[in-house]
Amino acid sequence: MTSSPMPSYRLIHHNDKVIPAYPLCRAVLDVVTSHGVDKNKLLRGTGIFDADMDKTGWVSANQLCALFGNVIKHCKSKGVGFQIGHALATSHYSGFVTTLGYCRNLQQVSAIVSQYVLQVCPLVDFGVYTQPHAKLLTLRNSMGKSKGFPLVVEIVMAAFMAFTKQWCGHRLPIRFYFPFSRPRHLAEYEMHLGRRLYFDQPCFSMAIGKTAISARFVQYDPFLRRASRQHYAQQFEKGILLVHRVRLAIAQDPHLTAAKMAAQLAISPATLKRRLKDYQVTFSALVDEVRREHAIFLLQVCQLSNAQSALNMAIDDLTNFRRAVKRWTGRTPSELRQLNPLGVPAEK
Repeated sequence: MTSSPMPSYRLIHHNDKVIPAYPLCRAVLDVVTSHGVDKNKLLRGTGIFDADMDKTGWVSANQLCALFGNVIKHCKSKGVGFQIGHALATSHYSGFVTTLGYCRNLQQVSAIVSQYVLQVCPLVDFGVYTQPHAKLLTLRNSMGKSKGFPLVVEIVMAAFMAFTKQWCGHRLPIRFYFPFSRPRHLAEYEMHLGRRLYFDQPCFSMAIGKTAISARFVQYDPFLRRASRQHYAQQFEKGILLVHRVRLAIAQDPHLTAAKMAAQLAISPATLKRRLKDYQVTFSALVDEVRREHAIFLLQVCQLSNAQSALNMAIDDLTNFRRAVKRWTGRTPSELRQLNPLGVPAEK
């Protein structure tokens, strides 16, 4: 597993208004109201107002959760998240994402997004797993157990696909994985993501091949990229939400305890427990989530043996390893290896 480097950024509270409201909130309103949903119903209870959605407005992660919750409640159109994501990359293309278009390739985009993930992909954090011929990105709910996460995933995946098409001048062969059965409205998925779609998988994820990662952007401009980054660095604060911070720490230390995590954050274990409760998660649940994901990568993606996987995960006893995998995934290690491997086939 290749985990993201431990950020030195400050911890952002879910009520801190550090996320640019434009263009995301505007795209949500424009797309959803086009389906006949009243704007006031979408904004009710969010604390977001029209004045917040200009190019200088800011919102919090909690406000976005409330907004997405209203979308789910009032808009029954299938694939509305894909439509919002596509709108972000086309009619609402603006703000910080323009900086990304000046990068050389997706490798440079990744380096920038890792520093400003809360502003670029609010409510999502990523697990990054490196293979010799590809990268596998898992999409995680940085708000813990918020119900609107599948909608957020649709937005992020569709926007990413549309942006990369603009940046590279053609659609990249990206693979998308979903933890549910093939939906009836498959046409919406294929329209926005292409046909490299895989269902009944362990988690939401995207696989990007080595050639796609290094594909040169048509508007690559190192001067404009540097100037734009300097401009937004003065506006954006580097920071992550608590759940994201805890996941990173668990990925780096397989023996991390709640007490050690609290010490890293300079708070008491009771305070850590209370703050995680705001996200509807526990420390032990996050440990299981990270370990589950790591086991899936080793067994299903890399096709490693039980002994190799257990060693990689710092688990000494093979019996305990098999039991843990069964508890985390609902499958035995051999059953995971028999699933269709995630990732991208080796390039010839």
